[in-house]
Amino acid sequence: MRIALVGCGYVADMYMQTLPGLTGLSLAGAYDHDPDRLQAFCKFHAIPAYASMDALLADDSVQMVVNLTNPRSHHAVSRRALESGRHVYSEKPLGMTMDEARDLVDLARTRGLWLAAAPCNHLSDVVQAMGHFLRTDRARFGRPLMAQAEMDDGLVPFLRPETWRSISGAPWPARDEFEVGCTLEHAGYQITPLVSLFGPVRRVTAFSTCLLPDKVRAVGGSVISPDLSVGMLEFDGNIVARITNSIIAPSSRTLRVVCEHGVLSMADVWEYHTPLRFSPTGMTLPARLTRKAEKYLSPLLPGLLLGRRLPVRHGRQVPRTQGGHHMDFSRGVAQLAAQAERQATVRMDAALALHVTEVTLALQDGARSAGGVTMQTDLQHDHAFKG
Repeated sequence: MRIALVGCGYVADMYMQTLPGLTGLSLAGAYDHDPDRLQAFCKFHAIPAYASMDALLADDSVQMVVNLTNPRSHHAVSRRALESGRHVYSEKPLGMTMDEARDLVDLARTRGLWLAAAPCNHLSDVVQAMGHFLRTDRARFGRPLMAQAEMDDGLVPFLRPETWRSISGAPWPARDEFEVGCTLEHAGYQITPLVSLFGPVRRVTAFSTCLLPDKVRAVGGSVISPDLSVGMLEFDGNIVARITNSIIAPSSRTLRVVCEHGVLSMADVWEYHTPLRFSPTGMTLPARLTRKAEKYLSPLLPGLLLGRRLPVRHGRQVPRTQGGHHMDFSRGVAQLAAQAERQATVRMDAALALHVTEVTLALQDGARSAGGVTMQTDLQHDHAFKG
């Protein structure tokens, strides 16, 4: 499928580094409203540049638009692409509000087009393997009871983010990140795997606050958004998940699923090759030794994950993006293209993007969700991995 990128900022370089080797995709070119940024990006990657959005949409060879603009532009850019008859893969969030997100979903449905949004890390081999074990080896692991999901990026405002640059020279969008807020920017990296494991979230109870308001003014911004949120997500089957999002707490992107017979864990949901481990409960000697080792090593290595490493069958080897992780940003684009061409099972769609957006906004708005909010969206397809 022929695709075109709209937006040539920091994250666009991550997509460009992970596009090579993906089958079924060819890149027609890119567009950015900043001519200097467009020229630098396209020159660095040796790809064609469109002079305008109109020029991109006038190219009849383009079948899908990959929307990599800043979050406040997602709705407008995605809408123009859908109105022109193109499938759309958008960076998160799908929209800044549920009204924006629903508008895009309704438009895509009306036009018979595919629409999806990042993140796509639920497609990683490790998350797939976790789902496989949970569903096919209940005797070994027992029933899943709860999950602990961390999305903490460290004390970002004090890490000189104004100096961060992508490989083509794009600055890290500090103002957008701080004004939009880390929950709206990053919670999906945990919500999407959780939904793929347990199905749709039914209820959200949340707390959110801004602990460092001065960070926004330091980068020329004025909108104060939460830099910390904590939430409880309730799923069918009496399964619950506790999720944290912050740019305050020490860096941690762990996902633990506590089952009746032990704990399945992955150290980093951004790393597609992170180990998948199982720590059994009980009073067997291996279980007792594992717990004791974790206890005595925790002062030196907080959050240390021990336990037996489980086998994970890795397909595509994901390169480490410069300034990033072993995270396959473009895998979702390839997945959506394959679905549009009816060559793949549905793993990403508009309903999933809308549901993740609703859960994320509930976490962001802790005042509204403090007493618990029932989710109004659901999934059209079973995104859970059957193994």
